[in-house]
Amino acid sequence: MANFTSGSVVDSSDKIGASLSFAADVLAHGRFRTIFSILFGLSLCLFYEKYGPHCISKMRNRLLVLGAFGCVHGFVLWPGDILLNYSISGLLLLYVLRLDSATLLKLAICAVFIPIFILMLLIYQSGGADFTQPPQVDMAPFSVFELLVFNFYNYIGMLALLPTVTVWYIFGLMVIGVLVYRAYWLENIGFSTPFSLLVLIPFSILGSAWARLTFTESKILIFDLFNWLFAIPFSIALVCIGLNHAEQISKWRSMLSAVGRYTLSLYLLQSVIGVWLFQFAYPMWRANFTQTDYFLLFIGLTILQLALVWWFRRNAIRGPAEIVFASCQDYLNKRES
Repeated sequence: MANFTSGSVVDSSDKIGASLSFAADVLAHGRFRTIFSILFGLSLCLFYEKYGPHCISKMRNRLLVLGAFGCVHGFVLWPGDILLNYSISGLLLLYVLRLDSATLLKLAICAVFIPIFILMLLIYQSGGADFTQPPQVDMAPFSVFELLVFNFYNYIGMLALLPTVTVWYIFGLMVIGVLVYRAYWLENIGFSTPFSLLVLIPFSILGSAWARLTFTESKILIFDLFNWLFAIPFSIALVCIGLNHAEQISKWRSMLSAVGRYTLSLYLLQSVIGVWLFQFAYPMWRANFTQTDYFLLFIGLTILQLALVWWFRRNAIRGPAEIVFASCQDYLNKRES
């Protein structure tokens, strides 16, 4: 879930809050982004398999529109946007989609590990940073102009990280998704459910727990980087379990596909609600929001989003963001035809 307090989360003195904070870092932090990135690469392969090589231009146009949405989202609503990252990483993936699996495996390892290790070396060389003191948070509500200025400077800073770390990491995860697709659809091999449950997931959880206990106090950035790595086996395990038991979970397919059809609208809705709550309606939340509060807000937003999916689906309504997205993509497709 997006951190609308710009990185400021009040430490919870109660056991419930502390437990939620630890569980979120070990079980959720970085996991969803990793799973989505792997599935993104896998879905590009399925699209390519269904429509053939001539669909590359349509896929490229789709990714270009996604990047445009990301820029608008980052500059106007929330500078923590991920859509532009997915767009650029997906465009890079199109150029390597037909490489052999051995080359893709080497590419994935380099794309994931090299930027992270370079960052770790730079952090250690600089002596790290002291994150034990909470940052000073302005509790005054934003005006619309102040929000745009805040978003501009923060999104520019986020964009500076794209070519150095984040694009390559997400790109590497998408390449892993391509390898998972080839393993299951072309070679009929993959990680078994027992191996995923008994080896990959415990390894990921124990690794993240070790990093959380070792680095959180004084070098939280090191914890984040280690957690990025430990999220990979966890995410691969969940994807493999889902593929191994596709028939058993087929009864949920209609609901899952419905959620997928409105993903962009739901993502933007979360930003709209979060920005309104933290930047306009209740700016004091920036300074006193705890992990427990975040968990409750996450539950509330999830219920709201599922209710909207049910209502849209029942009334056969397309999501507003999906309508604009499809119109932009059709425009680009017609220009090339």
